[in-house]
Amino acid sequence: MIKLSDLILEATAGPKAVIMAGGAGAGKSYLLQQLDLKSLPLVNPDKYVEDPDHPAYNKLGPAARAADQEAEEFVDNKRSFVWDTTASNSKKIKDILSKGFNVYMVMVYTHPMQAFISNFQRERNVPKSAVFSTWRNVYQLIDDYIKMTKGNFSLFVNIRKEFEDDIKAFDTAAKNGVIGIKDYLQKYAEKNKIDGSSFRNPIKLSAEEQQEFEKATSHMDYDRDNYSEDRVLKKYFQDWYQKNGVGPGDDKMTKKLKSYRNQKEKALKNEDEVLENIAEMLFNPIFNSKLVSSTPREIDNKLQNFLA
Repeated sequence: MIKLSDLILEATAGPKAVIMAGGAGAGKSYLLQQLDLKSLPLVNPDKYVEDPDHPAYNKLGPAARAADQEAEEFVDNKRSFVWDTTASNSKKIKDILSKGFNVYMVMVYTHPMQAFISNFQRERNVPKSAVFSTWRNVYQLIDDYIKMTKGNFSLFVNIRKEFEDDIKAFDTAAKNGVIGIKDYLQKYAEKNKIDGSSFRNPIKLSAEEQQEFEKATSHMDYDRDNYSEDRVLKKYFQDWYQKNGVGPGDDKMTKKLKSYRNQKEKALKNEDEVLENIAEMLFNPIFNSKLVSSTPREIDNKLQNFLA
């Protein structure tokens, strides 16, 4: 139910959106708990991920799309709201502004290594590549968002003392560029038994499908212990088998494997570029000069003035 106070707000000042931005594992939820925004509805993909009755339950991509759709509905209905998002895609923010919304962005910054560790300490964690790509993508946009929101922007630097040694170790590794970071992360993951994302969803074949799949791949040189490669082939085979009653054939299976490996190679190159960018950003004095933190109380005061 829409509150009378909300109707008055939107009638007098127009609809407003508070964007809680920041990379995966930055600590947006931690800061949000300290801000007085409970009168506004919150858009957060977590509620879809956690809802066993929703089609996006425990599915990262569908949950994110459901949250995007919910935000679009608030915008279309001219209703004020809070959006917990990475904000790694500036187009989404531009779209809100273009539809007459006033926007205040609260960006939560943390070091990439703290984000990495925090992500994998959570019960639900995104893939490593997503942690670093969202970190790079969102913090490259600080200046753009300040201009876009006409200064309605606050930054909260969330660096916790318990991560100081890990941050120093990451920075030391980053001085050797991509190779140094990848080597450090691999050793860290092995030591701390970090293995993939909680959103992994292996393909389950029926006994009949498994038997036919084994026949179809018996001659293929693919890595059965590689989760992603194994999942792609099983999904492709299962979809084809359930639709046609037979497998896709040796030539199509081989072509699918080749296509996946080409895509994977491109993805790995992109991951290297992301890590290279991160190493450059961490030691860039211009970038570091932007990381001027406000306290939660200062941010809340500005938000209340914005919403008044």
